[in-house]
Formats: sequence, structure tokens, C-alpha cells
Amino acid sequence: MDWDDYKYFSALAATRSVRAAAEQLDVNPSTVSRRLEHFEQRLGVQLFIRSQRGLTITPEGAEVIARVNDIASDLGNIEGKLIGQDQRLSGLVRVVIPEVIALSLLVKELARFQTLYPDIEISMVPGHQRPNINIREADVLIAATDHPAENLVGRSLSPIAIAAYGSQELVDRDTRLGVLPGGEDNVWVDYLTDSEMSRASRRLRVAHAANARIHVRNHSLLLHLEAVRQGLGYAFLPCILAESDPSLLRVGNIPPALGPSMWMLTHPDLRGTKRVKVFMEFVSDIFDRRAHELLGSELNSSSQA
Repeated sequence: MDWDDYKYFSALAATRSVRAAAEQLDVNPSTVSRRLEHFEQRLGVQLFIRSQRGLTITPEGAEVIARVNDIASDLGNIEGKLIGQDQRLSGLVRVVIPEVIALSLLVKELARFQTLYPDIEISMVPGHQRPNINIREADVLIAATDHPAENLVGRSLSPIAIAAYGSQELVDRDTRLGVLPGGEDNVWVDYLTDSEMSRASRRLRVAHAANARIHVRNHSLLLHLEAVRQGLGYAFLPCILAESDPSLLRVGNIPPALGPSMWMLTHPDLRGTKRVKVFMEFVSDIFDRRAHELLGSELNSSSQA
């Protein structure tokens, strides 16, 4: 048995895309396709149905992935119990984190962490790649959610405020024309992923601008932000992204709202691991000091009143 075959197969089963699996594994898409073909030939069954829309797992593939997950979980439990006894302030901490939070908060503070703990290496993985913390593909998960996994341990860091924004040029133009951002003739951009942040943003857009024209839809929050900067439409954005951006203006007739909270989680077996513990304490300190940036000025003021 070549365990690498199962690693490639698991990535394909999770992403349903050769390209996405290649990004997750940091290899070429052709390598992923070749490994899948060899794996299917060796097993003598078709694991996926290929189409222009991506990969659809077959019943045989579903049976294989269920068995692979069981084996990976058992191996992860053994590894986790050993790692959990590790009291060294050295080694690797793999962190799954939304890119916007990493860029806005964590990356700006990591130099201080390196000074405090020079022998600890931090590996940051974008949240959309979805490594599985239960089978030790990651050590710490930082995510915007109101439904943290019950089998993980951690803490809520801060709620996130969401507000409507538009570019300076778009707001000025619509003001001259007498067009309200929530009115009939305004243009919005949509953020379409299966994340809780995306769902919250869409709910707010439907509530405040149900009749908006949608010309651009984004599957990345960073692309969503850039589309608004370029004047392609209004959008609901996390205040921590948009509030300090000089090219954006808050839409005054639409109040901000609270979106999902930021949570930091780890596997129970890892909470005693020294390097994981000090990293989580460091992140907690960042959010304690800078939670007002996640709330935005208006909600932050009301929470202090």
C-alpha cells in the first residue's frame, strides 16, 4: 500500500477538483491526475466521475474514503497523544486562518512572536483549503463561525461587525443622481462561498437591497473587497477590512450588524503541547487588544455605552 495514493485521493474527495487538490498538496494538477489514474487502475474501480463541473465521487469511492478516514483518525489519535506530551518551545505549529484575518491582524504581529519564541515555526494555511484538524493536518483552527465543532476545544475571540461599503467614486455618483444604496437602481456585488461570513453578508444584502442589480459575484473575500474598491458595486464587508480603507465609504443609511464570531480551536490532545499553548495565548492577546477593529467604530461605541 502506498499511503501517498490515499493522501491524493483524500484531497480530491475533499475538494472535488484536481486543481484545488493540487493547490492543497502543493503539487502540479497533472501530478494529481496521474496519481488518481494509477490509484484507480490498481484498485480496479472508478473512484470519481469526471465532468466539466468537477469530480463526483462514485459509491466505490465513497466506501474507500470512509475507510481512509477511519485509518487516518486512528493514526491521528496516536500521534496526537504523543504530541500532546511535547513540552518543547520549538517545532512547527500549523494554523488554519482566514486570509483576511491573517493579513489584518496576525501577520502584523508575528515578528514579535518570532522574537519571543525563535525556535517555533508557524505555517499558515488559508481557511478555504480546509485541512482536517481531527487527523492532524493542522494544529490550530481560527475561523469565523457561530457553530464551533464540539469535538475541538478553544475560545471565542471576538464577534465580527459587517457593514455596507462602496467606493468613494460610486457613492459620490449615486449621491448626485439621488440613488440610495438600498434602492431600485443600485448595483451590488455578491460574495458566494459556503462560509458563515458569506451567508451573513448575503442575508444582509437581501434584507437591505433586495432589488439590487448584481453584475459581479466573487468566491473570495479578497476579490470581493477589490471589486468594491474598483467601484463595481456596493457590498457588505467585515469592518476590519473596510473601515480603515481610504478608498471606501460606509453606506450611511444601512446600519452595521454583527456577523459570526471568531473562534480559535485545537484538538483536545494538543492543548497541553507547549508550542501550541503559547501560540494560542499570543493570538488571544492580539484579539483582546484589537477586538475594537473587528467590531468597527459604531458597534464598538455602543458596546462601551
